[in-house]
Amino acid sequence: MKRVAHVITGLGVGGAETFLLRAIPEFDKRHYQSIVVYLTGGGEYVDAYKEQGITVIPLGIRSTLGTLTGFVRLVRILKDYSPDIIQGWMYHANLLAGLAGKLLGLPVIWGIQQSNLGVSVNKASTRRVIWMGSILSKSLPKEIVYDSEAARAVHERRGFDQYRGRVFPNGVNEQAFVPRAESGQKIRQELAIPSGSIVVGHIARYDVQKDQKTFLQAIKKVRQQVKNLHVIMAGRQIDWSNTALVEDLDHAVDREWIHLLGPRSDVADLYNAMDIFCSSSIGESCPNVVLEAMMMGVPCVATDVGDVRHMLGEGGVVVPSADLFALADALVASVSLPPDRLREIGLGLRARALNAFTLTRAADRFIGCYDALVRPPAME
Repeated sequence: MKRVAHVITGLGVGGAETFLLRAIPEFDKRHYQSIVVYLTGGGEYVDAYKEQGITVIPLGIRSTLGTLTGFVRLVRILKDYSPDIIQGWMYHANLLAGLAGKLLGLPVIWGIQQSNLGVSVNKASTRRVIWMGSILSKSLPKEIVYDSEAARAVHERRGFDQYRGRVFPNGVNEQAFVPRAESGQKIRQELAIPSGSIVVGHIARYDVQKDQKTFLQAIKKVRQQVKNLHVIMAGRQIDWSNTALVEDLDHAVDREWIHLLGPRSDVADLYNAMDIFCSSSIGESCPNVVLEAMMMGVPCVATDVGDVRHMLGEGGVVVPSADLFALADALVASVSLPPDRLREIGLGLRARALNAFTLTRAADRFIGCYDALVRPPAME
């Protein structure tokens, strides 16, 4: 059994953390044992990793001054574990993983899952780390794995090494995300959604890049034309106590048809309750939620960020990001389609996901990369 040490910035709710949680059991099946070292000291996903039997080790870095101590501890952990590969995930962890790998003589792969490097969505400290990464990308990692062509392009324009980059899209477990009408009906009953309602769903933690504000503004315009519309939203801080989220809503009226559910463990059931899924992000790369909706056979309306247009292909509706009116118009057009047409679109998206975006296929790409670095080149 070969060994991989995954070094990741944190274990909060996010795309990289979710993908890694799902991918590690697949790596194990392919004879790569994993540990996860995370820079911070907590996170919502820590227990989920432990429940799967994955060893997780916090470095407890809470400040710039603590980085040196954390790095020394990281080197010690890696020496003790003696991995064949060090896999970094996200900017800060990539840097520390790269430096530790250079010190220990171990091959390092960087993982980058972002395509929006704008000032409005990245802190100054993160932008500095991105800049350092662009310089050190030419010497620290053996490979740089992006989850979208968009992410690769934007980073290489910023100076990241173009010869080390490759693209491995995310993948979804097709056995966990299966269309089941009965589970969707149970969700509708739980939320007291009347029979015959049109349900639009939105799954994402509360974050500026997810742009829930534009989504809610658009959905209120849709409701003016589609009186039987209901909305399901779920994710961290997606609830009525989040004043920044609900400031434009009428609590007395909108609570009847906008269902803010907070974090949920039954996400597949939520997709089953939807007629349309919407992703309103202003910054994504290869969003897991879009792949999940596709795998569930739910027609999608999404903003044109990252590789979303490519992911959805001809079966999706894609609009400019942060465009309230374009999003509202697209949602109205989609919810107005006949049920048979929506079902046809959903089946096409599921077929596309099964062909190109399964978790098995995603794991195989990583294992192929790992094998190429671990195995000595064949003698000529």
